[in-house]
Amino acid sequence: MSTLVAEWVQTEARVRIQQDAGAGHQWLELIVPDDFQAPRPGQFVQLLIQAPSPVLLPRPMSVASVRERAQGRTLGFLYAPVGAGTRALTRLREGETVGILGPLGRGYPLERAGAPVLVAGGRGVAPLIFAAQELARPGSGEAPRRSEFVFGARDAQHLVGLNEARRELEAVGGHLHVCTDDGSRGLKGNVIAALDALEGQLEESPVIHACGPHGMLKAVAHWALARGVPAFLAMESVMACGTGVCRGCPLPRSAARRASFDASTTPSLWGNREYAMCCTEGPIFEGGDLDWAQVE
Repeated sequence: MSTLVAEWVQTEARVRIQQDAGAGHQWLELIVPDDFQAPRPGQFVQLLIQAPSPVLLPRPMSVASVRERAQGRTLGFLYAPVGAGTRALTRLREGETVGILGPLGRGYPLERAGAPVLVAGGRGVAPLIFAAQELARPGSGEAPRRSEFVFGARDAQHLVGLNEARRELEAVGGHLHVCTDDGSRGLKGNVIAALDALEGQLEESPVIHACGPHGMLKAVAHWALARGVPAFLAMESVMACGTGVCRGCPLPRSAARRASFDASTTPSLWGNREYAMCCTEGPIFEGGDLDWAQVE
């Protein structure tokens, strides 16, 4: 797994953009101070609406983009207003401020060798576009890497940001593979059907990075484990603090991880033998880390 970054800060961010992203989703872009470290793909932040607010706790938000602009570094978020907290976020307007804590958690280990296959379900597309951009960015002594990008949804209407995804992937040389359950766009079938179709086309062994609903991630984990393919999956949980203090985001460890757990070498803000904390040990987990029979 990638190294845990603990250099988070708590500060205020200013709204640059708040706009409709289609299919019941919003795009929020925030300008952060210079001392706010750039998150890696897969990491998240906590956003806290200033008082008076309908919610007490901050909302964990997966980072969908990081850009350096004339106004400063900006972070982008694709979200659906489904609860009191996210509905309150939609009322933020350009120039207003919001509390921000981060960057938090573990990002995708994009340095892993293999053909990068990015698997997105619904709004899980946004952080994976971010990942595709990072993979295509030349590192010190490393060549840019092209991604195979699988994007699935129940129907064409729920392919949130499809046109943007296509533009961004074309810009970095990625290949987009679209699938829908009802066949209204792309391959008829789910992301597993798309992975089956893609498997024989790769020139080297794949490494999967995925983001989407837990049901999709479970299926991707089983597909990868059956083939000995490394898969890194962005999990969600109720993350009240984001730093491991509140212990509110447990995910069940697999039998293998329970057997190898060593309390003497495990940081105190991680979980215990039975449960991993999503906020500190994740949100990116490898396929064999979790007991998928117990994941909801």
